[in-house]
Amino acid sequence: MNQMQVPEKFRARFEEVFRDRKKAVDRRPGFIKAEILKPEKGDTYIVMTHWERKEDFLAWVGSQEYKEGHQRVAEFKENGKIALTSKVETYEVIAT
Repeated sequence: MNQMQVPEKFRARFEEVFRDRKKAVDRRPGFIKAEILKPEKGDTYIVMTHWERKEDFLAWVGSQEYKEGHQRVAEFKENGKIALTSKVETYEVIAT
């Protein structure tokens, strides 16, 4: 789960980037689904991906496709610095 703080002036573009994503992750072994959650209040979006195994997720994060897809973060600069903040946490499903 990636908690991303997105300043108000970048929110429309941030949402557009995710709606128009290339979906490279969707073709990765072990990928189940991705969800991008918009906050009802505040500025923290949640980007959640579901994987069969942690190793599949780690392989994705280490891939060239991941690096290429995340280059778009450069679009969100303010005063020469990236304006988005990100906090990644991983969880294991124990029940459904």
